[in-house]
Amino acid sequence: MAYRQEGIAGCSAATTRAVEHYLRLSVTAARAALPESWRVPDAVPDSPGDGYAGRGEAVTRLAVELPNLVEAVATAEEFGKPDTAVTLCRALWPLQLKAGHHEELLPALRIGTAVADDQFPGSRAAGALHAQLAHTLGELQLGEEAGAEAAAAARDERAAGHTRGLASAIEFLGLLRLRQWRFADAYDCFDEAYAVLDGIGPDDEGAADVPRARALLERHRGRALRGLGRLDEAQEHVERALTAFRARGEAYNTARALTDLAEIRLAGEEPAEALSLADEAIRILSEENADQHVEYLRRLRERCSGRRE
Repeated sequence: MAYRQEGIAGCSAATTRAVEHYLRLSVTAARAALPESWRVPDAVPDSPGDGYAGRGEAVTRLAVELPNLVEAVATAEEFGKPDTAVTLCRALWPLQLKAGHHEELLPALRIGTAVADDQFPGSRAAGALHAQLAHTLGELQLGEEAGAEAAAAARDERAAGHTRGLASAIEFLGLLRLRQWRFADAYDCFDEAYAVLDGIGPDDEGAADVPRARALLERHRGRALRGLGRLDEAQEHVERALTAFRARGEAYNTARALTDLAEIRLAGEEPAEALSLADEAIRILSEENADQHVEYLRRLRERCSGRRE
């Protein structure tokens, strides 16, 4: 319509305004949905204030706007705005993590990663986009490609000297190994990531993020140990993570640790305890609109109920 009424210049200006609108919207929503994560981009100048009633509402806004956000990424790339394309993709991380929508997200992540490789090779931005793409590919069970993307994330984070990002990239590789039931390999990845975090001193960049990153790795170690049948050790690791997340007031990761504990209790033939943990996790994640995890928990709950009968 802008092209018909105002010509090429008017069309270009209208498109630029639309992309900038979605950039501000996505970053604001992402920061409201997952404020504790360093993966969420910094606030964009002239962005609106946080007008969301809660994290779940912010996740829902990202989900509702997803088709437009994917189109905005493609348009930013076409209009030669690489910073905008990359930032839009990074703002999709809370939606990926909590609600999924991986098939819909995939085209945007592929574009963003290609832009980052072309314009910002060996940078933190490239590492972040490769990690996000690895996560979605893993969820879509495209294991070989996901592994290559996780390795690329580690390569770029290492090149950028970003220790916190390097540990996270190695963690992503471990998560992929979990999905492949390669539990011993996964555990080794989490140990390696933990060792990388030990290289961040108290005055170094990212030091404030280390306790949270360690808690995440403790949770994942527990998951790997459960897969290896070492249930008592698995429970110890996950309970340490749960204590840390409760202390930090992180509802989402508290619920994810509760889910892990439910799985451990179910594997240990304790369905009643598992059911109680699953119910608590469902309540928390429903408030966060973390739909993909709630769906999984409902299936887990059915398994718990079947064992009780």
